[in-house]
Amino acid sequence: MWGRWRRGRRDAGLAGIGVHASGLSLVRVVRNAQAPARIAIAEFRPYDGAEPDRVLARLVQDHDLKRQPCTTLLGEGEYRLLQTEAPDVKSEELRAALRWRIKDLIDFHVNDATLDVFDVPVRMPGRAALVYVVVGRNEAIRARADLMHNAGAALDIIDIPELAQRNLAYLLPEDREGVALLTLTEDGVYITITRDGALYLSRTVADASSTLADSRGFEHLLLELQRSLDYFESSFRQNPIMHVVVAPATQRTEALVAFLRNHLTQRVASWEAGRYGDVEADVPVPDACLLTLGAALRQDKVAL
Repeated sequence: MWGRWRRGRRDAGLAGIGVHASGLSLVRVVRNAQAPARIAIAEFRPYDGAEPDRVLARLVQDHDLKRQPCTTLLGEGEYRLLQTEAPDVKSEELRAALRWRIKDLIDFHVNDATLDVFDVPVRMPGRAALVYVVVGRNEAIRARADLMHNAGAALDIIDIPELAQRNLAYLLPEDREGVALLTLTEDGVYITITRDGALYLSRTVADASSTLADSRGFEHLLLELQRSLDYFESSFRQNPIMHVVVAPATQRTEALVAFLRNHLTQRVASWEAGRYGDVEADVPVPDACLLTLGAALRQDKVAL
């Protein structure tokens, strides 16, 4: 998304750094032309009472990240992801036109926002093209950039969880036909619908802890998922999504998987730890690092 901090590169690949309420996650993906992409580092480091900036500085030092291009993900409340019709303007005027269009859709002043935009993959005949607009709070972007720089990390790009989850979904064989991926995090449940690497739809269900607390939470999540699947089918005139994957695979999410299997016609499965498609793994990836892995899988050649 936003990449104004690039420095000299050391190695091919990217290191993702996630900032969580309880600690930091780090995943480093190494790439070269002669071998498959490889997960070289995957670690969750709790704060244990220390300040996040001190823990991050130690993490950067321990893994020699000062010249390793890094990415990080904004969190809940630090950005908005909006879907809207693309204005009929020249490409160089697109962001200005979108800034005017979305100003009443956000809860902060549009002058305090940084925008990026990427296409929705399918354009329906007779309808205007759709785009996704990422609206980041300038204050949040500056704070995250300062945190990374002060720790010595070579910040390359600031991204969002939905695009990281798209990268995760692309690892799944189900993505070729289309998959709804649900990832449970501290911020909530991210629902994305992708097909062949393209993001069609995303939705966030806040407060994952209450979602898994009882049957009412399961039913609420089921409703949000069904709405997403119905919207995808009706709005994009695509073949139905027949695969649902829930991540990470834990005792708590296994109960959710069983519930969804009883209420959906789609095939519902748990994320299989250790299976990352064509990406090799030198180390296991902790559950708290899944979206950070998605961030580290980002490639510049992917159009956003």
